[in-house]
Amino acid sequence: MRGHRGPVRETLLRCTVLVLGAPCAAAVEFEKDVLPILESNCLECHCDKKEKGDLNLEPHRIAKHIGSGEVIQPGKSTESLMIRVMQTDDPDSRMPPKGSRVSDKDIAVLKLWIARGAEVPKVAEPLEGTWTNQEGVEIEAALLRVDGEMAVLKLKSGKTTRYPIAKLSEESQAKVREWAEQAE
Repeated sequence: MRGHRGPVRETLLRCTVLVLGAPCAAAVEFEKDVLPILESNCLECHCDKKEKGDLNLEPHRIAKHIGSGEVIQPGKSTESLMIRVMQTDDPDSRMPPKGSRVSDKDIAVLKLWIARGAEVPKVAEPLEGTWTNQEGVEIEAALLRVDGEMAVLKLKSGKTTRYPIAKLSEESQAKVREWAEQAE
């Protein structure tokens, strides 16, 4: 029976979508729903600094893995390698390889995202640089995106942080806003 878990879950997921309606299915958004799952479970090993298995799941790189191989197959969540390695009981193949498994809830979100086409918004290349806050403290980081009045920065440690644009120096604020305009 173990081999049927994937198809059964897929069927239950599809039934849930049918019962709850299409608006529920459309509610899965990459940046709000999918990216936090990738950040907490995948990006430690599959990022710009460390592309294990030649796989980079950073927002500006993930598109190359969608539909171009077996990692993420739009419309085919149970056939997508990403889902299979998260659900396997084989400790040598399981992802993430260490620590706790990806929760069933998070896997359901990823499966729904893939089943709905695995869409990702166009994301600009991160802007590497030194950012200065109003106190003159320098922050070495890559600007990943702008969310409202927050600059999303990836620090050299690999940690992602949200920093208020208003707390940056005027020069850094101008760089952030210019990059954000070009990214649109």
